[in-house]
Amino acid sequence: MTWRSLLLAGAALALTAMAFHPQAYAQHHAAAPNPLGIEVRHIHIWVTDVERTKAFYRDKLGFPVANETPGVMVEFSGLWFGKWTGQGSIPTGGITIGISARSVEAAYNELKKRGVSIPNPPAPAHGEFAFMLKDPDGYEIEIEGPK
Repeated sequence: MTWRSLLLAGAALALTAMAFHPQAYAQHHAAAPNPLGIEVRHIHIWVTDVERTKAFYRDKLGFPVANETPGVMVEFSGLWFGKWTGQGSIPTGGITIGISARSVEAAYNELKKRGVSIPNPPAPAHGEFAFMLKDPDGYEIEIEGPK
């Protein structure tokens, strides 16, 4: 194996590792503008009770309310929750809300103090640490970052 092929293999390995590290992935991809001049402004998630959702994300997770129409919609940092008015139950499967923490362990301990149900303690994940919980409508939330 030549030095050049070793160098290329090392670079490929570094890029692969970066792709699985959420913060590095976000930093790398945030720098590239969309060629169409568009960007994600918000993600809208349907809920059964906007006030209950607002209380959970504001009081339990600590996010300030950015905007709201009481009982209809509440926004936290580009994540919008709106009242479900469709037929049947809300389709909650296949969605994970990823939240970055400065310290996963500190976030875990504080959320437990606030009465948030967390089935498992933080564990190594994606080259960092993470734990999972669910919001009042059953949406999966992953809190991730350094230990």
